[in-house]
Amino acid sequence: MIHKILRRLLIIRLALSLVVDYWKICRIDRRLQGEEREAAVNQIYTSAGIRMRKTAFRLKGVIVKIGQFLSMRQDILPKAFTLELAGLQDELPTAPLPAIKRLLENELKNFNTPIFKHFEEDAIAAASLAQVHKAFLFDGTEVAVKVIRPGIEKLARIDLATIGLVTKVIQRIPSLSRKMNFIQMHQEFTDTISRELDCLQEIKQMKRFEEMFASNQRIKIPKVYENFSTQRVLVMEHVEGARVTDYETLSKWGIDPASIAETLLDAYFRQILVFGYIHLDPHPGNLLILPDNRLCFLDFGMVDELTAEEVKTIRWLVQSIMLGNLDGILSTFEELGFLPADANRKDLQPTLSQVLERLHNSGSQQSKPEFKHVVAGLRHFIKNSPLQLQAKYMFLIRCIGILITVLSILAPRTDWFEILYRIGPSVFNTPVQA
Repeated sequence: MIHKILRRLLIIRLALSLVVDYWKICRIDRRLQGEEREAAVNQIYTSAGIRMRKTAFRLKGVIVKIGQFLSMRQDILPKAFTLELAGLQDELPTAPLPAIKRLLENELKNFNTPIFKHFEEDAIAAASLAQVHKAFLFDGTEVAVKVIRPGIEKLARIDLATIGLVTKVIQRIPSLSRKMNFIQMHQEFTDTISRELDCLQEIKQMKRFEEMFASNQRIKIPKVYENFSTQRVLVMEHVEGARVTDYETLSKWGIDPASIAETLLDAYFRQILVFGYIHLDPHPGNLLILPDNRLCFLDFGMVDELTAEEVKTIRWLVQSIMLGNLDGILSTFEELGFLPADANRKDLQPTLSQVLERLHNSGSQQSKPEFKHVVAGLRHFIKNSPLQLQAKYMFLIRCIGILITVLSILAPRTDWFEILYRIGPSVFNTPVQA
């Protein structure tokens, strides 16, 4: 009971401190300008990032997940904040081996014979909700074993209930709630965490992706050993490859990063605009490049599904962006719920036009500074327009933000609009299969 109360107090203290930081920044925006303002604001963002990282490492569980969520939003969040959270992606401690072995024994006790000839003690990957170990089946097959962290379900219930209380308070702050329904966002996050804690659900999602990309020779989905898996243990094919950030290995294998980037972009175009079934977590740890030039997706715990109508609307949004069609963009914003029906479109068009111009220039000029101007323009547009961020698309928007970051890592000087115009016709001519 004391442990539960302490967790709740620490989470509430963190949330309230971030709200206070928001108010501080609003005051600074009114009082300071230029470099003086930037220095003062960055100091607050840095302190907030350090505070959140330390709290996440102390509490583990869902708070780490939220920190990871925010750390990959370099597209809309300040670098001073996300930089402090970057360590949450790769520096997580693993659960104690005895606890992992007890969980495995309990989960696999119904099998008549032992499953693993050898199970490596050191985890090869550790995430906020699970960790992965390499093992060998008795026939010599090398596998990766994903194990839900022992006790994480209980911590998740405590944390999500506490965050739910916090969101009800935040929802009462007009300056925050007018941009996002935090109660709905909490529900979306709760549903996503529940799916991530169910390995049997993840198996269904992996099999769906395998069907989607069965004819695509450039995409690899690991094989699942369903007969050896349970709700808390997932046994799958172990795949060796290089991360998108491993430039030395990619160069050694003679792989063109720009080609892999195009494969990745094409795969997401088809997920979003054809199948309506999307791998939501494309951060570098979940993408492997194989020596034969294929791209392998890992970790299918976070998946989103769109209706056929939503896919068609998003198709029109993408086409409108590519064609610079302002009316088409604003119409799809309204249809998706981002723009109130009574919003004055004429007031929005000049700013949106500037953002589109910068976006097209960033592709043709292949300029990193120009891309930063695009991000700054998007932030300004979101902040100063009547746009309302819809909770149901929260993870999809995050996914696109991560994807943009990964693409810029893989091929930083690529004309993305040239690639979009090349792969677009094939995607847009494929019937929606959602």
